[in-house]
Amino acid sequence: MNNKTGQPRLYVSYLVRRETHSSRALISITLALFFIAGLGYLATEGALSALGRPPLVISPQDLWEQTPAVLQEKYRSLVFLVGLMLGLLGLGLIAKALFPGVLSKHALKDERAAYVADDRVIASGISRLLREEARLPAGTVTTAVSKRRSLSTITPSTGRPLDQEQMLKFTKDEVTSWQLQPRLKTAVKVTIEGRLEK
Repeated sequence: MNNKTGQPRLYVSYLVRRETHSSRALISITLALFFIAGLGYLATEGALSALGRPPLVISPQDLWEQTPAVLQEKYRSLVFLVGLMLGLLGLGLIAKALFPGVLSKHALKDERAAYVADDRVIASGISRLLREEARLPAGTVTTAVSKRRSLSTITPSTGRPLDQEQMLKFTKDEVTSWQLQPRLKTAVKVTIEGRLEK
């Protein structure tokens, strides 16, 4: 692969990932603000203590001396509860850092440009195609799309049975031609009870 073809491909992959995964900027900024506020408070209390002035809440020396008292028997359940909450928060932050936050979007495979479609748009497109293929009125096909699966539910008109396997094959062929990333595993369900046409 030469540099001319490799550079746009990497840029397109970056754009697609940026549009289909949630940003960690908000949680990073929030944690940074809490960290800065904590350090600012400790620095302020330290400066006030060094100048011989009364503390805002508690001086660093009193905080250091009174911490062992918190660990006594009567406060043990409170310490355990706080520790458990901090542990769960830590696990949540680790999970947020390791696992990508996926948005309800799919990319259309293309090496020259980044195309991203919302899952609701994809679901609407699948429903419309099935409705037109089965020649059904509006509101008879509903589709739900998740990260790797789509499920279409068809309510046929009374007296006009539909072949579920045929509808499934049609849906698979159409969705495969869209070249969505990640790929969708399609499923079609035809309800037993039909619907009266007006």
